[in-house]
Amino acid sequence: MSDILYFDAFTQIGPRARKHPSHAWKLDEVLDEMEHCSISGALVTSTTSVSYEPMFSNLELSERIAGHDHLFAAWNVLPHTTGEFPEPRDLERLMKRAHVRAVTLHPIANAWELLAGHNRPLLSHLAKKRVLTILPRSEFRDYRELEALLVAHPTLPLLVVGAHWAEQRFVLPLMPKYRNLHLSFDKLQGHYVVEFLVAQGCEDQLVFASNAPHMSMGAHRCYIDYADVPIATRRKIAGGNLARLLKGQVPARMRINQDEDAIMAAARHGRPLPVPVIDMHMHILHEGMHGAGGVCRIEHGGPKGVIALLARLGVRGGGFMSWNGVVSADTLAGNETVRQTLEAVPKGFWGLASFDPAHYTQAELAKLIPQVYADTRFIGMKPYHVHGIPYHHASYDVWWRFGAKHKFYALIHRTRDDFVEVDALATKYPQVRWVVAHCGESHHVADLAIEAMKKHPNVFAEITLTPVTFGVIDYLVEHIGADRVVYGSDLPMRDPRQQLGWVVFSRLDVAAKKQVLGENALRIIAPCLKRLPVFNRPG
Repeated sequence: MSDILYFDAFTQIGPRARKHPSHAWKLDEVLDEMEHCSISGALVTSTTSVSYEPMFSNLELSERIAGHDHLFAAWNVLPHTTGEFPEPRDLERLMKRAHVRAVTLHPIANAWELLAGHNRPLLSHLAKKRVLTILPRSEFRDYRELEALLVAHPTLPLLVVGAHWAEQRFVLPLMPKYRNLHLSFDKLQGHYVVEFLVAQGCEDQLVFASNAPHMSMGAHRCYIDYADVPIATRRKIAGGNLARLLKGQVPARMRINQDEDAIMAAARHGRPLPVPVIDMHMHILHEGMHGAGGVCRIEHGGPKGVIALLARLGVRGGGFMSWNGVVSADTLAGNETVRQTLEAVPKGFWGLASFDPAHYTQAELAKLIPQVYADTRFIGMKPYHVHGIPYHHASYDVWWRFGAKHKFYALIHRTRDDFVEVDALATKYPQVRWVVAHCGESHHVADLAIEAMKKHPNVFAEITLTPVTFGVIDYLVEHIGADRVVYGSDLPMRDPRQQLGWVVFSRLDVAAKKQVLGENALRIIAPCLKRLPVFNRPG
């Protein structure tokens, strides 16, 4: 497969409030990430254009990036009606002089009404000139307001960044209805959403945008690299659509990292990874389902859709837990869902069971737990926070004792902000490997995980979460070692492609990536491997 030019529609440099000391923020860090991830160009915005005087900061941004022929400024603009900002015609002259062809709007952060009549001249001018206008999801109240904007300005090329996978039922119906609406996938990490939107005829409205250095560039390119759509469509999404919206403004040349490792090269070309990948965090729906209640629309969330995508990525095994038994709190029904799934999946996959002391008495649990685990394909324990009972509460001990006796592992989503329950459980049950989910959420959460892992050799950090935080996987490995960090995707709630790309395009060496992607998972299940049928052991 030939190379694809990636042109990032949204990056943001500059100081920001409540930033962790180790989280990137500088222009040089974005440039370095672009080179590492083979991103050929980027639109760049400035944090100070929102937090300080916009026009001053816009001009400062253009001056800062002037020496880079693959960077292009996107200015934050305001209405002129309060005398703080140029009138539309003056703004147009300034933009032409600085070669700026995209703007951002921050009506909430900058305290102005998006739909007010007195602010219409700005939006009408942008629509008339067909200026690419980027609107972060945090900057409009709801999707009714967004639709009103689209109706009022049907020729305004609008790119929404930061739309969330939990908002699919709001945003997806708008796409075929309003062809001037464009979407990025930075937080819209829905399972098979890119394929769904392409099938809906929306391929010209899809734009690659990473939100670096908040988020990982490599994570987001993997969503497109592995998209099951024609390569011509991938080229549009990766950079072609953005170039069209910018009226031909494009990077000077394609940039490919000549020092990329074999794992990165395989992902970049959409090939299954050439190293063992074990996914330690997978949910499953009943076959044929495309939704899971609550806020979750999940395209192809049953075994057939999940397994097809795992095969595309090169995932060779992993642990399945239910959705209905975890998020929907119906634990016993969820265990049956997992059992049915294990009848339908290929070699290498096993099950995690769920129980809770809120719906079942201690006597009932004492009978139910061994009954479920009589099926030796179950080797994991998956509690969940929806029951409102901390995991170190005595009512869970009947389960933990059984797990310790059989040398199971547990995947836990903390019920509280600290790691108190992790500390208590790891101390009380050293035979259990406690895999703590979502430790890649932020550098702050990573710090808590690192502290817990330094105390307890049986605690591991699983990474998955929507933020795909820039640099946090490297941070975890630097401070605790590659042997304690575990890949998991949380599919099909989130699509696995961004989560996988987060590891693939980290700065870890190949040996460390192999540990995170699969070798550590094999070590975690090793103590209970003998009870697992050969068919269910990952190859």
